[in-house]
Amino acid sequence: GSAASVYRLYAVSNLGSFAGLLVYPFALEPFVSLSVQWWAVALGLCGYTGLMLRLGRFTQGDDGAGAAVDTGPDGLSSRRPVRVWAWYVLPGVTAFLLNAVVAHLFTDVTPLPLVWVAMLSAFLLSYVAGFSAQRWLTSSAGIALAAVSLCGAAAAHGRWGTGSFLPNAAAGLGVLFFGGSVLHGWLYEERPETARLSRYYLAIAAGGAAGGLLASLAAPLVFSRVTEYPLALFLCALLLALRVPWPRRFDRLSAARSVCAACCAAMWLILFGVLSRHTASRTLFQARNFYGTVRVTQTLEPFGQAGVLPVHYLWCGQTTHGLQVRSPLFAGRGTSYYGATGGGIAFSSHPAYREGRGVKVGVVGLGAGCLACYGRPQDLFRFYEINPLMLQVAGAPRLFSFLADAPMRIDLVPGDARKMLEREQAAGDPRYDILMIDAYSGDAVPYHLATLEAFRLYFERLEEDGILAVHVSNWHVDLLPLCKAVSGALGVHPYGVVGVAENRVTTDAMWVFMTRHPHRYHFTDQASAREVAWERVRDIAVPADDKGSLLPLLRH
Repeated sequence: GSAASVYRLYAVSNLGSFAGLLVYPFALEPFVSLSVQWWAVALGLCGYTGLMLRLGRFTQGDDGAGAAVDTGPDGLSSRRPVRVWAWYVLPGVTAFLLNAVVAHLFTDVTPLPLVWVAMLSAFLLSYVAGFSAQRWLTSSAGIALAAVSLCGAAAAHGRWGTGSFLPNAAAGLGVLFFGGSVLHGWLYEERPETARLSRYYLAIAAGGAAGGLLASLAAPLVFSRVTEYPLALFLCALLLALRVPWPRRFDRLSAARSVCAACCAAMWLILFGVLSRHTASRTLFQARNFYGTVRVTQTLEPFGQAGVLPVHYLWCGQTTHGLQVRSPLFAGRGTSYYGATGGGIAFSSHPAYREGRGVKVGVVGLGAGCLACYGRPQDLFRFYEINPLMLQVAGAPRLFSFLADAPMRIDLVPGDARKMLEREQAAGDPRYDILMIDAYSGDAVPYHLATLEAFRLYFERLEEDGILAVHVSNWHVDLLPLCKAVSGALGVHPYGVVGVAENRVTTDAMWVFMTRHPHRYHFTDQASAREVAWERVRDIAVPADDKGSLLPLLRH
């Protein structure tokens, strides 16, 4: 066969990767246990190793004399020498772009489950288009569609709120597919003769790995926000501008072509800056780590006779993880999701708390530390938090003073909450009167904190009359079926309530409270809250550590 067909096999391999990407989360993960998956992977690797050894013996002694030579119109002998730098740079930029787009959507917009699957699918399909026989996506038409996607990305970046996800996601898909198709088509055009095929593919792998490492490891250490997103789009715009067809009479003006491409990319960067979102809020703190970007903003808001007061908000992307009015008038009051008809129900409904006796409270997820406002001198509160930035923010009185103002003893436990709870259980640590799970509100629900084994551990850490409070407010994931399924499996009694905003500093919130025995709940404004009708909540299979998926919980 021809050498061109050899290189187009790369399109077939990426199409296979695309198929595997779709099969695993939808057809394999929910139905096949992890132990079976591990055995299948091990056997597959053994088979692959055997095939490679067989291939090595088959090709031993082949000096390449029989290799195909590109001499036809689709071949390489009549073409100019290939630019080896393109083997590294082009896949490096597209891999950097993929990681930057996903980081932007997860950090600056909302971490909707399976977004990375859609973005990686567009990335793989761009390789299929770039290395296929159909070249229209890699020509002027593809460049035009990629340019439109880049402008769409600049416009969508200025959107905010619940309506911002689809424009940003659509722009990201367009840039990855159309821009990637053009750049990967360029990469295909820079293919060498088949004698250097292995070096070519190794360079592609090395460039892609370098781009991925720069975006996923270096960028969070260097930037305090997702700066790699506009940087990746700028690089994409620059390379696309270099691919714009150039009149033949100007072929010798290569320097002018580079200058024009740089000017086009600079114009896009200016457009991106002009269309970016600008707010009147003041940023007090912003930092980034492996878990994302944490930002604290301050706005001045009117509160009637109290006048204009500063309000501090804790943001992770576009999700609020706490707020505090910086005034003694609001001291000791629950805010955001933790008002009297929200997280406060766990306290007002516990007999020991109502009778003034000391209680031991565990909270998975620190946020701004708002739940500490319910503490009394005789209580013990223990917060579990995996993100060091959250510990830093909640512990800084200039940002949030919930922890500093609390009169009781507070333990801050860094690390994974489930591991810490398992360690306490093994050590015989005294159990909790109230255990609150507030780790599900960011749309990226930690699977290991939502399985049957996790909930069984929560109840093992609770006293006989203890209350398990689960915060289930979520934009994209419906957690009520999970709570219903877990309650049925463990034989506990759930009580779900949709609380209403009591004032300007509280928000509507949905909480589920579980107890071993039937329980009466007491809280203010009970008439205004809506109780969950469990008979209307759909049934699902309980996810387990070894097998399960949260896909059935996605809101349609």
